[in-house]
Amino acid sequence: MKKYYYIHTFGCKVNQYESQLISEKFQHDNFKRAKTLKEADIIVVNSCTVTEKADKECKYFLKKIINLKNKPKILLTGCIVKNKNINMKNLLQHIEIVTDKKKLFKEQKKQVVSGLDGHSRAFLKIQDGCDSFCTYCIVPYVRNTLWSKPECEILSEIKNLVQNKYCEIVLTGINIGKYSSSISNLIEKIMKIPLKFRIRISSIELNEVNYKLIKLMQENPEKICRHLHIPLQSGSNEILKKMNRQYLVKDFEEKTNMIIKSLPDIALTTDIIVGFPGETKKDYEETCNFVNKIPFARIHVFKYSNRYITKASALKNIISYDEVKNRSKYLLEINCKKKINFINKNLGQKRSAVKIGKDKALTDNYITTKLDYNNEQDNIFEVEITKSSII
Repeated sequence: MKKYYYIHTFGCKVNQYESQLISEKFQHDNFKRAKTLKEADIIVVNSCTVTEKADKECKYFLKKIINLKNKPKILLTGCIVKNKNINMKNLLQHIEIVTDKKKLFKEQKKQVVSGLDGHSRAFLKIQDGCDSFCTYCIVPYVRNTLWSKPECEILSEIKNLVQNKYCEIVLTGINIGKYSSSISNLIEKIMKIPLKFRIRISSIELNEVNYKLIKLMQENPEKICRHLHIPLQSGSNEILKKMNRQYLVKDFEEKTNMIIKSLPDIALTTDIIVGFPGETKKDYEETCNFVNKIPFARIHVFKYSNRYITKASALKNIISYDEVKNRSKYLLEINCKKKINFINKNLGQKRSAVKIGKDKALTDNYITTKLDYNNEQDNIFEVEITKSSII
């Protein structure tokens, strides 16, 4: 009699990739993927702990599933189990903690996947770990081992994914700019694969975007998406220094100006943290002014989340919840304007796209459009950006 497994994933693309590794290991061991929690014999919870909200969501989910009538075996893995400040005592009698996630796919000789269940785009983990120690970030404490996938395995995995009809591959990692042989050298080799596909670079730090990478993007518009997500976090030099970010506002402006000059149609997206301890109104206004200055296509606004262990957790001058909420609201309004401006800039253009879901497409420069017909193509195709097609 077949046994059924269910995987619930919180957090980043790396977690989603690792959940796929776990899923393929279960399938290799003759388990069948459960469609619902109620039919699962085993439930794997792949957790995230990057924010307090992520912790709460994971705990809430665990409390819900320990009361399931089918009494599944529950395995908890991921970053939350490495966060020593998370209290799990009331849950431990119902769940099994798997500190080393690799144990769930350890018999696989290589970290490679054949696809990504439920997705039309494939995520490919090329790197793990971070040692930057930004003062607000818990990641270096829970994913501190730097690892880079061998180039030969990456090239082979891409070929296999493309042959399995994944025509967009998202290169991802905890800090992909720390890839051992450099991200630009890796992409240069990827470009030589003689298949029809494109890659998208996930979040990358400012200092890791070099001239070689931009030149590769210029020379390979059909194979490298016109999209870079570069976290800014703050537009105040004072706050950047307190965050231990290794650049100044002028460095960010100079680099992004170079990128936009070289790639005028690129979508630049970013992250902003609102309410970092000690962020004055002046610091906040500097951030707003700077964000308005840079032609971002989209801004992801995050409220500061206190992570014990990190250096920022010891800082004073905590910003009140209401103040953080108000500051976030205004930045979100700026984001709406940025999105509209970027879309208007692209109206009437034809862009290469891939299908996502049943009736949507994602362009190379990160615009989601409706498909007004049943497009059965599994490959890259062209869409026209119109007001009626925008989602």
